[in-house]
Amino acid sequence: MQNLVRSYNANAPLIQKFILTTLAKASPKAFNMHLSANLYKTFPSLELIYKTDEGFVQTSPNVYLNKEEHYHVGADRSYLVDEIALQQGYYISEPYISTATGHLCITVVYAVEEGYLFFDFRVRKLLERFDLIEKNNLFKYMNRSSYAIIGGGLLFFGVFVVVYGFYTFGGYLFASEPLSIDAVFKPIIALTLGLAVYDLGKTIFEQEVLPRTQHISDTFNAKTLMNFSVSIIIALLIEALLVVFKISIHNYKDLPYASTLIASLAFLLLVFGVFIYLVRKSEKVPLDTHEDD
Repeated sequence: MQNLVRSYNANAPLIQKFILTTLAKASPKAFNMHLSANLYKTFPSLELIYKTDEGFVQTSPNVYLNKEEHYHVGADRSYLVDEIALQQGYYISEPYISTATGHLCITVVYAVEEGYLFFDFRVRKLLERFDLIEKNNLFKYMNRSSYAIIGGGLLFFGVFVVVYGFYTFGGYLFASEPLSIDAVFKPIIALTLGLAVYDLGKTIFEQEVLPRTQHISDTFNAKTLMNFSVSIIIALLIEALLVVFKISIHNYKDLPYASTLIASLAFLLLVFGVFIYLVRKSEKVPLDTHEDD
């Protein structure tokens, strides 16, 4: 979604000139269904039309391409308008997420007789019309479906591993044999790995499958990687501790193997600590730059 905003801002003068020129040719002085039908034919990117009075109180229903919604009549739309900028006869908002459609859009406010017309344009379709972004609906559908299958599989196996951990521990509790170290540590490892896998699947669903959450961030999500890495490292540390206990009880000659595993985990923790430091440092850089300006 951030890429759409950047592309729009870079080409805003061209897009806005096109919209205003085309609206002027359509002469939208009187609001009626015939006008809205013609505008929807002219603008494939148009999503919503409605009219307000001079006080920006909505006086018409929300007119979509194939339907109308009347329960918004009487709503105050002044929050969408910069009245100073509107003195020139029109106003175009910055990109925002529409509560009516859930899409990234811009609102064009156009002065007419006894009020104003509001036009919501979908930013993605505007950019596609000018070939500023590629239109690959089939690929996007396949890509989202693939992520849905993978993310759903991770969610399923994450829950399955957690259930398996509880099931294994329950088996040890009702077994006739006494509890051992394995009986305690193995379910903990299963729960930790299940949490890591579930969290990864949840993140894939939120960022790649669900359309209303995709706008949150299209950039690299370091928090997801950190959460997943922490869960894996904890599981490995528990496994290393279990190995040390086993070797100390059964065979001291295998201690070098356990120490090698612990040394490897220590190196992994060191690398992870450097990664966290670099991430925190990169997050502070834009803020410091902004303050200097």
